[in-house]
Amino acid sequence: MSTLLKKLGFGPKTARNLLAIIIVAFGGAIIYGLPYFRYDYYDAYVAAYNLTDTQMGTFGSILGIFGMISYLFGGVVADRFSTRTILTVSLIGTGLGGFIHLLPLSYPQLLALYAFWGISSLFAFWPACMKAVRILSDDDDQGKAYGFFEGGRGIAAALMSLGAVGAFALKQGSDDIAGMRTVIIYYSVITILMGVFSWFSVKEDIKEESERVTFKGIGKLLKNPAIWIISMVTFFNYGYTQFQYYFTPYSTEILGMSVTLGALIASSKRWLSLLGNVGGGFWTDKVGTGNSLLISFVVMAAATVGIMVLPPAATSGVPFVILFLLSYVFYNVNYAMSWAMMEKGGIPSEYSATAAGIISTVGYLPEIFCPTMAGTMLENNSGTAGYMQIFTVLTVMLVLGAITVLIWKAYLKKQENK
Repeated sequence: MSTLLKKLGFGPKTARNLLAIIIVAFGGAIIYGLPYFRYDYYDAYVAAYNLTDTQMGTFGSILGIFGMISYLFGGVVADRFSTRTILTVSLIGTGLGGFIHLLPLSYPQLLALYAFWGISSLFAFWPACMKAVRILSDDDDQGKAYGFFEGGRGIAAALMSLGAVGAFALKQGSDDIAGMRTVIIYYSVITILMGVFSWFSVKEDIKEESERVTFKGIGKLLKNPAIWIISMVTFFNYGYTQFQYYFTPYSTEILGMSVTLGALIASSKRWLSLLGNVGGGFWTDKVGTGNSLLISFVVMAAATVGIMVLPPAATSGVPFVILFLLSYVFYNVNYAMSWAMMEKGGIPSEYSATAAGIISTVGYLPEIFCPTMAGTMLENNSGTAGYMQIFTVLTVMLVLGAITVLIWKAYLKKQENK
């Protein structure tokens, strides 16, 4: 296996730790099943819990608010404590929250649950994942390493969501509420099991033998322009993360697809993450991070505009699926490669999790306002009009993302000429 990986261009450190990277990746996918599954079953979830579109959007905003607070401090925590412990506690805690979801919760209680998930799944967990991938790979393999991490997340998410579709369909004959309960149980069990597996699979010394994180070092980190440019690239790309969930209800409500078919498309897209993440990693290591990000933003914007100009009818189903999946492939290229920017930006490896926490605090801000904005747009504009507003805002964010990448390329060129 090591010989094959060497032929594929992997350095010795990356090849040695590839399995560990994949294990971290699977945990990084499974933990988000519970906080975000509602989007794949949007119509059924709304009906099962008697919610409005605005209330659905508020769940996402609650996750975003508590996630932002978590990232701000979680990165420092992840640089000082065991990655194995962080992964295990986060996964098991999130899974236990799923069983709480089975109770007859009111809307305020659901808000409290999503706030808890905002902490359990985002606090130190995500920064710890980012640091783990970076220190487990060679400097020249950052694109491939993050590509395999995100590709592994995509495959895990695809397998997980296909199982959820089966669980929902199995009980849907009774009613949507029975189907939703089955999905929740399914996600809760596999999340807890992944937490147990992480404890026995991830090495305790994954923290690496780095220097202790200091306030002086954090201050120096905050003065690095690369941190803020990466944050804005992540911000605009994460706008797609939030708004792409509304392509599924668009396909069911406007184009007439069934709820099960819409959920199947939403789960099938995740298989393409392997092409976007892994293929994008190899591609990026050849063409450069800046070029890869720029092309991806342009393609994503063009595909979104293409969907907007399609007639809102069942005959647009096939071209809609093609354009949506095309945008999703390049989104996955961007999602993985934005983290590879840390190496190019000269961010010290011992501050990887702290940097990831800062970047995530800024970059994931769309999670606070995008869901509520989208829910309000759908609430105030019936039919196609609400979705067109959502897609318009998404297109603007993608164009701004491309402009930010141009700023990044200019920054790197300036640094090289010093």
